Amino acid sequence: MTSATIELDLTLDELRVFLPNLIEACDYMAEQLYVHVTEGTWQEFSQLLQAMNDLYKLSKDIRFELENTDGNSYLHIVLGQFISEMEQKFKALNQYMDEEAYIHAADSIRYELSPLFLGLSSALGEETSVVEQRFSENLLYLQQHYPDVYNVVKDLKWDREKFQVTRSINGQSNIYTYTFNGNMSFFYSNYDQHHEIERWKQSIRVNLNEKSNVIVYGFGLGAHLVQLCQQYPHLQLVIMEPDEQFLLAAMRAIDIGEVFSKLHIKEFFVGDDKRRREGVFYRFFTLAKGETEVLSIPFYDQWSPAKKKVFVEDAKTAVLDYISSVATYRIFGMQWIQNRLNNFSQILNTPSIEGLKGTMEGVTAVIVGAGPSLEEDIEQLRKLKSHALIIAAGTAIQSLKHFGIDPHLIVSMDGSDSNYAAFKNQDIQDIPFLFAPQVQYKIIENNNRLFHLFLNNDLVTRYMAGLTDEDPVFGVNHSVSGIAIRAAIYMGCSNIVFTGQDLSYSGEKKYAVGAIHAKQENIDKEIRNAELTVKNVQGTMNRSSNAMFITLRDIEDLLSEHPNVKFINTSQRGAAIKYTEWRSLEQVLDELADVIIPPDFMIESMAQYLQPYNEIRIKKMYERLFNMPEELNKLELNLKRMENKLKELKLQSRTKPKKCLDTMVDIEDIWEIVVSSAPFITLITTVFMYEIRNFDRDRPEMEKENNIIKKADLFDSILGTLISSIQARLPELSQIVYEAANIMKVRNEFKLATS
Repeated sequence: MTSATIELDLTLDELRVFLPNLIEACDYMAEQLYVHVTEGTWQEFSQLLQAMNDLYKLSKDIRFELENTDGNSYLHIVLGQFISEMEQKFKALNQYMDEEAYIHAADSIRYELSPLFLGLSSALGEETSVVEQRFSENLLYLQQHYPDVYNVVKDLKWDREKFQVTRSINGQSNIYTYTFNGNMSFFYSNYDQHHEIERWKQSIRVNLNEKSNVIVYGFGLGAHLVQLCQQYPHLQLVIMEPDEQFLLAAMRAIDIGEVFSKLHIKEFFVGDDKRRREGVFYRFFTLAKGETEVLSIPFYDQWSPAKKKVFVEDAKTAVLDYISSVATYRIFGMQWIQNRLNNFSQILNTPSIEGLKGTMEGVTAVIVGAGPSLEEDIEQLRKLKSHALIIAAGTAIQSLKHFGIDPHLIVSMDGSDSNYAAFKNQDIQDIPFLFAPQVQYKIIENNNRLFHLFLNNDLVTRYMAGLTDEDPVFGVNHSVSGIAIRAAIYMGCSNIVFTGQDLSYSGEKKYAVGAIHAKQENIDKEIRNAELTVKNVQGTMNRSSNAMFITLRDIEDLLSEHPNVKFINTSQRGAAIKYTEWRSLEQVLDELADVIIPPDFMIESMAQYLQPYNEIRIKKMYERLFNMPEELNKLELNLKRMENKLKELKLQSRTKPKKCLDTMVDIEDIWEIVVSSAPFITLITTVFMYEIRNFDRDRPEMEKENNIIKKADLFDSILGTLISSIQARLPELSQIVYEAANIMKVRNEFKLATS
């Protein structure tokens, strides 16, 4: 804060203290003028005139100062209007007094000048010390109750010129700020906030009595949310404040703790960090009960429509992503476990991608998808193989092989049987193959040129391989194309081209010629049922499914994280992809005409840079897998102990409450052993993700219940249900672990000294 700013604040504080005294003097003077005017009255009136004159001069000085610093401030505007009105009213008052029209003079003071001074006092707001004290108290409150938000705002400087704290005409706190088009506007009505908010509530077209949760875009000063929750006290709120400056202004205008005490807040997020926002969405959907509605505070539509649109799209994507994630884990959880464990021997005996990090700087990578537009680019792609690194993303290998093209590299992560069907009859044993541990294990059984990477959601391999920060652990994407992009960037490619990445039903088709792993009648039905649309590269619309929509947004998010990488989309009919330039593949070929990539480029790079794991690490990996069957047996015994104790709870709660409480403590102690065990952390959390989410969602109800009988019933229904689900599939899981250990023993030449 500059010395000029500090001096101005001191002057304004003097004015804030002076105005209430002046208003009181006006009221007193008006009362005197309504009765007989004496010599004393004239003396007092003279003093009042001098005070008014001092106010007038000081107001002009402050406005002049603001003219040189911030001519767009609300205070500058208010002072301009105040000075103009005061000149007129002051002149009229003097005329009344000269004419000895004392009643008119009293009216002028009481009903014109006094309200004018009151309006200025309201606009000036509170003294600086009061405002800053409130801010400090709010900062402490956030530190204690919302530490993530506190860490975001604690060191930020308030942009007091763009986010001005003021008061409405009726004295309520308000914010005066810029909108997206550069205009200045009040956050709330400058006359009656309550009426404005009532009209907003009436405009909401959904029955919030039928909703349990509301995700709210924007916080402002909290007034909308307070009135909303007064009418719907059952609502649980997730509040997304998109701009930190709004919160910094609010922290100077209102008592955050007092406002929050009137709301049921599940999550409070501040800022525009997309990844953090997605984390909040995911955490919320994981634990939320009942139906959810999305609302926005009206001002944010004026402030930044573009940001509001992104928020709505993100919320929509988060819902679809959550539904897809739950469904995927319920269907494929056990299969992924089987793949990861059966592929573990391949991980021990093949190198990771780590050695290739940064080695392909200057090389252009072409990520090939299986979209129908690939057919139009196939001949250019054939020529491009001599000038760029061709990477087949998963099942795109079918179409490439159909047209007689062997890519330099195949990337695959899909653990489904349909992915195996796509690879089953392909001659790929000598094509370099980069795999993620969850890939269908039969696909890579006979490949001679394997290497691998890891995904950060793979808890199984993270434990088994003892992963560290040095290992190539990649973020998770919804498609193999996303993983291929990450791999290309990891290897140093800063120019990445997409072909066949249609990410929609371009030309009412899903795959290019050669893709035979999916039945055509199923694809036709899928296209007919597609209800979403996305803009394509030609400016028209393509039909899309939920899965494709999520994948497109996921890839766009990935590209946004790498502003230094150039992404080129060459699809002639596919979806428009943010953060890419569109060019024809022919143009790309012309630009790379002088670059030569040998046919065995990837094979030679693997031989030059990739290294196997050392024997010490292999031994540790080997031991972890071979110890897992015994660890599972211990887990099974502990679950059985818990099951037996749960059976005792209901009767104990009704006949021996003290014994019941002791049994609950025993159950919780055993449960702590279970959830901290290696099998639970790695295997159970993957296979039973849906059931564990339900348990985490309902557990607070069980913990808060004080009635011993009800608490025992909740133990049985919440914890007992999860235990029963795990026990039902534990034999299947144990068999998978046992078979994986045998595969390891057969394939791996390394033997433990004790085996």
